[in-house]
This record gives sequence, structure tokens and C-alpha cells, in this order.
Amino acid sequence: MAEPKSMIAGASLDAPAEDFKSAARVEQYRLSAKALYIPAGFRWNYIPFTAIETAEESHRSITAGKCVAVTEKRPTLLLKTTAGEFSFPMEKSESLRKMLAAIKGEG
Repeated sequence: MAEPKSMIAGASLDAPAEDFKSAARVEQYRLSAKALYIPAGFRWNYIPFTAIETAEESHRSITAGKCVAVTEKRPTLLLKTTAGEFSFPMEKSESLRKMLAAIKGEG
């Protein structure tokens, strides 16, 4: 596996490959005690928790159907960091709450 790369310039972990090994799977992402790992093709990028200024719950609407529009709200993790905003779509509200608790140091 290639060394995970930080998405935030100037904020990195000392041993991201070792930290990644301890990361738990939360939907398509990986969550360790120090960072959120995001898949990027055949490698992983990460955002260290130290670079996150705020983590919030948000929702996105998905509309489908041609004759009758069906709108469904899906949870989204919204992170504000030193390098800007990032939005990560989720499938389950439970997964979103788990990620928010870990980022805020509550779990």
C-alpha cells in the first residue's frame, strides 16, 4: 500500500501508514484516533483531526424519477479545515454520528 497523503498542507501525521492500520471502517471511509481517511483511487488521503476547525452534520437531497420526482435526504459530513471546506456523503445517520463523535473526541 502507498503511504497515505495528507489533504491539508502543513498538517500531517508522523506515521500515517501505521495509523491507517488501526483505522476502523465507517462506510467507504476509515477512521482512526488521529485522522479521517478518504479513498482516492488505489491510495488513501487523510485529514488529521488537528487540522479540523469544525465538524458539522449536513444533508444533501437526492432527486430521482422523471414523471414523479422523489426526493430523499441523505446525511453528509461537513468539515471546515485550515485549507477550506470538505463535504463527505454518507449513507446512514448512525455512521455520521459515529464520525462526528470521533472527530470531536467523544468516542
